[in-house]
Amino acid sequence: MADRYTSKLALVLDRPVEDVAEVVAAAGHAGDIDRAAPVRDEGTRAQEVHWGGRMQKAVVRALHDERDGPPLLRIEAYVGDDGLTNGMQRQAKLLQALSRQLKGRVVGVRDLSARTDRDTAWMNRVAIGSVEQADGIVTVTDGEGTRWVHTHGAARFDVPDLELYGLNRSQVPAAQETLAHVHDQLLRGGLTAELSLPDGTPVYLVPVRDAWSQVPLDWPGVGRAGQNRGPGLDGPRASLSVRHKPRFGRYKKDLEGVLQSLVTA
Repeated sequence: MADRYTSKLALVLDRPVEDVAEVVAAAGHAGDIDRAAPVRDEGTRAQEVHWGGRMQKAVVRALHDERDGPPLLRIEAYVGDDGLTNGMQRQAKLLQALSRQLKGRVVGVRDLSARTDRDTAWMNRVAIGSVEQADGIVTVTDGEGTRWVHTHGAARFDVPDLELYGLNRSQVPAAQETLAHVHDQLLRGGLTAELSLPDGTPVYLVPVRDAWSQVPLDWPGVGRAGQNRGPGLDGPRASLSVRHKPRFGRYKKDLEGVLQSLVTA
């Protein structure tokens, strides 16, 4: 089950936690954690926990973030069955429970799944169930001249993150709105949902590696010269194609049609 712990949120600390079991035990005594057990071969660095009267487990692990090195107390959980609101709230509650045992040591929150930093006020808001799509799925724009708009964090809800390529600056706001619109449909209906652009144009998902053969290879976000795309970009990811009537049981890929809709928007 450990490989399904796809949602990773962490407390950013002013100094490392030396004994995770001690922090988890304190949260247990406060009634915030139901039961815990050590993770095999990880000594005092990790604990497997149950919380909130549920069977689903999470792993609490102490480590340093590879990006800039601050000590973290990371929670690895599976929230796909809970959906956006309940999943983010449930994991934030566990973060909150651990932070109460680390008074004065928590300096922020890092969402490693969405590749973004938050403050503790964000954690407290999400923990009471005030959750928006942007709390779980973050949209990023990269590139100069030609833009690449892509998301992070959606895969933890069992739907792919989305990418659009070859945009100009004026298309970026409509592209961001489009990805949020399609993500909303995926979050409500899953992979079998009928998808459409904000103007009602029907679309379907195209795995990113299939999409690359349809667009110029020098566009930002495309192919990376065949190299590994790096952390956060190697999971389930898709672009969008306009859905026309199928021929011989297959759909033509029409990524350009999606870009054209952004022009008219």
